[in-house]
Amino acid sequence: MKYIFMSGVLILAGFLVALSYIPRGIEPLTEVYIENHEELPRNVYLNKTYGFYFTINNLEYQDVEYEYAIQALNEQGEVISEIGTGKVTLSHEQSETIYQEYSFKEPFDRAKIQVTVKKTFIGEPEFKKKLWWPGEQVEEIKVHFWVEEIVQTKIIITDD
Repeated sequence: MKYIFMSGVLILAGFLVALSYIPRGIEPLTEVYIENHEELPRNVYLNKTYGFYFTINNLEYQDVEYEYAIQALNEQGEVISEIGTGKVTLSHEQSETIYQEYSFKEPFDRAKIQVTVKKTFIGEPEFKKKLWWPGEQVEEIKVHFWVEEIVQTKIIITDD
């Protein structure tokens, strides 16, 4: 009986030691969102400049370099114009809000303004040195909003 009890205590101790190496509740992620999305213009004029803010929030438990590209796409997904690009490096729980201006020089019907953010991890966090089973990693995040061109009324006067 004494040996069974000692074996049970050793198994329990081994289980508790193994359990201490498993990270608790860590779910790395990056948030990307457009600020004040309800106030964005839905209708735009050609050759007029508009702007918007988007935020990148690092919750990855490690330093990450984010490379972003902003494009205007038509309804078929073809690029109408390259609006902007950039890079930002953020530590865990750090965020960056970026302002971007855009305008359209050529006529269009409807366009999707898309922000694409790609991640590059820097180093390895402490929790990954323990027992860690990584989930599916998201390498690229996309957010967007739609705009439509306002075509101004043209008055054409002709001689009869």
